[in-house]
Amino acid sequence: MNEHLQRGNLLWEGSRMFLPEHKQSLLERKRHKQKPQKPILDSDKLEEMNQTLCTAMEFAQDITVSCFQDGEIVTCSGKICRYEEFEKTVWIKGDAGKLCKLRLDQVLDIFL
Repeated sequence: MNEHLQRGNLLWEGSRMFLPEHKQSLLERKRHKQKPQKPILDSDKLEEMNQTLCTAMEFAQDITVSCFQDGEIVTCSGKICRYEEFEKTVWIKGDAGKLCKLRLDQVLDIFL
């Protein structure tokens, strides 16, 4: 065999490259694929959450709401201080006076 055929892959080693931008985009793609997707709620669960929300607003009860935000499940507890029907958001005031603005399409569950 010829000498240049016995070198293996060394003939093409000089043209191989991997830019930092390539590595960064591959890592971002991998992180995006690993994010959990928001579960789809059935109509019975939505109706149950609506009734719980109405009861909590009517009697000013403390509630705990779990939401799906940016691939994570976040919980917020307190009293409902404002409900915006057109924007479909709920404002919850926690024990420390912290306000949480939650979109209703991200809510997974509501507990009294």
